[in-house]
Amino acid sequence: MKLLMIHVWNEKEISYRGRFAKHLSYPSLTLAAIYALIPEGVFSRIDVVDENSQRVSYDKEQYDLVLLSFETSSSCTAYKHCAEFKKRGAYVVCGGYHATALPEEVSAHCDTVIAGPAEISVPQFIEDFVHGIPQKFYKNYNICAADFKVPARDKITERKKLAIPAVIADRGCQNSCKYCSMRTMWNSNPRPVESVVEEIKSLETKMVIFYDPNFFGKREYAMELMQALKPLKILWASNATADFGYDHELMQTAYESGCRGVLIGLESLNSQSLTNAAKRFHDADKYKEVIENIHSHGMAVNGCFVLGFDNDTEEELLALPERVDKLGLDLCRFAVLTPYPGTRQYEEYERAGRITSKDWSRYNQHNTVFTPANMTSKRLDEIYRQVWKEAYSWKRVLRRTFTSPWRKNAYVFILLGANIGFKFLGIDKRMRK
Repeated sequence: MKLLMIHVWNEKEISYRGRFAKHLSYPSLTLAAIYALIPEGVFSRIDVVDENSQRVSYDKEQYDLVLLSFETSSSCTAYKHCAEFKKRGAYVVCGGYHATALPEEVSAHCDTVIAGPAEISVPQFIEDFVHGIPQKFYKNYNICAADFKVPARDKITERKKLAIPAVIADRGCQNSCKYCSMRTMWNSNPRPVESVVEEIKSLETKMVIFYDPNFFGKREYAMELMQALKPLKILWASNATADFGYDHELMQTAYESGCRGVLIGLESLNSQSLTNAAKRFHDADKYKEVIENIHSHGMAVNGCFVLGFDNDTEEELLALPERVDKLGLDLCRFAVLTPYPGTRQYEEYERAGRITSKDWSRYNQHNTVFTPANMTSKRLDEIYRQVWKEAYSWKRVLRRTFTSPWRKNAYVFILLGANIGFKFLGIDKRMRK
């Protein structure tokens, strides 16, 4: 039998496939993690396609089984793939965030839906498939982090990807932000420290990115892991929450273990918006202090913002580039508030009749798909694109880069590349219809 695995990418999205792709596109672990779960000896051929940098061909090979993983914004493309491969006689299986949030919808397009983590469900499905008794739905969250397999990175393309390997210590998050889809998919379940360290050693690299939604969320575990990282003498970056910037012991240990940068979802400079979104840290007035504290420990900060909360006004959003300047961030990113299926935000907006589009391809954080409180959807889209453009003027790109804690070493070129990459991301050309 022949197997094809696809990490689906929204076919209308092209911005991450351009000349700066390798500065913007982190290596995906999705296909590598699933590949590691496939029992040996079952398939005579296994092909993988990451649509971020590869193309799907329907007729290059005749496949018996096709596995697709996708997010909400990629679901329309995934459904197209499902139809084409089913016409060619393949058995089609879907998984990922969208399949977990809306399994009944997804099931109309494929033969089997795998919701939630794949560690138990994928091997079980393949066993059933081989014996001719595949089920329509599989869902099993009862997995032990100690049993996680090391992703089969050697089976996955690295084309147009940042040349820094990714590692995950804890896929889940203890927070419950209203707009976040993370808890729809994962529970917080840290791997044994020894397992994480051994995986990093096997990579033979001097730099890694941790994909953990909140690396420091479980403080005791984070401290134990960072102490174990010190002898490796690697450099690393991760996600964090704003309260990380008040724990000096944690920050110093992070730096000593090799951390040189954190991404923080600051989301809004309006404290009421943070409170309404159920953010645990919701004092926006303290953001500058948080960033300065992190900088004082030698780490750069990538601050992410969401536009479209009910407390947002046009004036506040238009002032974001200037206000971000004053925070002293090293890198910044912006997104339109997107009520993903499966989140409390989606349920709230759906009940209130505020969802204006269920064209899932528009759920890419670059288009407004709901009715904002203080402006039209069209106006929010316009402001979003204007904020990106102004925040990435050449003057601001160079100022952020050469006032960063990284300015005194070679890593400044990584930061400069990321800033330039975001400048040419093409936000103004993203889908609007």
